[in-house]
Amino acid sequence: MRPIRHDLDGGSAPVSALAPEQSFWDHLGATRAAEYAQEDILDLCPEPTAPRQPAPAPAEAAESVAQTPGVLPMGVPAPILGGEHALPAGVAFGPDAFEGVAAQWAQMRPVAPEPARKPISAAQTRRAKISYRLQRIWLTPFYRGLITRGLPALLMVACLALVLSNPQNRLQIALWGEALYSSVVDRPGFMVTSVQISPVAPELERSIRARLADELPQSSFRLDLPALRAEIEAYDSVAEASLRLGAGGEMIVTIRERAPVVVWHSGTERQLLDLDGHRVAILAPNAQVPALPLIAGDGAQGHVREALALLDAAQPLGERLRGLVRVGERRWDVVLDRDQRIRLPEQGAMQALERALALDDAQDLLARDVLSVDLRNPTRPVLHVSQGAIETMRAIRLNPSEVSQ
Repeated sequence: MRPIRHDLDGGSAPVSALAPEQSFWDHLGATRAAEYAQEDILDLCPEPTAPRQPAPAPAEAAESVAQTPGVLPMGVPAPILGGEHALPAGVAFGPDAFEGVAAQWAQMRPVAPEPARKPISAAQTRRAKISYRLQRIWLTPFYRGLITRGLPALLMVACLALVLSNPQNRLQIALWGEALYSSVVDRPGFMVTSVQISPVAPELERSIRARLADELPQSSFRLDLPALRAEIEAYDSVAEASLRLGAGGEMIVTIRERAPVVVWHSGTERQLLDLDGHRVAILAPNAQVPALPLIAGDGAQGHVREALALLDAAQPLGERLRGLVRVGERRWDVVLDRDQRIRLPEQGAMQALERALALDDAQDLLARDVLSVDLRNPTRPVLHVSQGAIETMRAIRLNPSEVSQ
């Protein structure tokens, strides 16, 4: 079967009759274009979605159309060109051709009359003002936050205050809280049952164990370790203490003891003092005095370092040295056996003691019948002798020959 060519006028011709320079597809496109030209395709197009403008008056539409001869403008809607008024694009026409179109346009697009407005009453005006003011208040961040957050919070606080104003409610809430807290902290895994103490004096260890026995066993959450440490450091012989909780419900106590260096006789009791003058222990009246230097007098506990320096310088006196006495809380007296004393000044006590030791080494001064050597005045030392020594000196002055014999 041979392909047939359709002409624009409705005829047909075989494809072989086509011009050599025209292909089948060019022929098919020309045929379809002729068929589309014979149809009113404007009726198939939808109306434009853009808002329509108010239709002009018939006279104005006719006048505008009459003044625009030529090609059909693209702004004319499709419905008025449908049917017998359909024209192909690009067709020229005169002013008389649009009289019917203008009349049809006026009939299809009538202008609706503007409705009459009702009068606004005073109540409506007042309500509008109130609504406007409320909207302005709501758009303010401060008032919006006050309404959305402040009022609920204030309401909750008021309810809570109302509940807590009753003493029974407060007591019940406290009991509930204590029961909840106890159910958590009093578990066996949190209980402390034993104590481990670093090596210390037996008396101190017994005292610490007796104090901690009142606290244990107890939950680790209920133990006040800082308070217990302060109580242990309040002991005279404890210089520093540390408490920590170990594994297995054990409390580890580490203690650094004070080391006594002197025995201080305050007049009523004997105390052991460390290097800083802090009391280490109180000796019982019948207790044996340890082999430590002895100091006495009011205020002597505050000058332990100075006393130890003087005692170290008086070591040449040997076993004759008994100790130091603080006089008037101002100066020291070196006490020897046979109630002998070396009275030292307030300033330069070390130099005065060395001078007294030099006199004793040169003239055997302290071996004589001397009660005291007063060195409080560096330029004028004074010797206090016993009554027997005074009589001997008088006899020597009266009868020097007998004394020499």
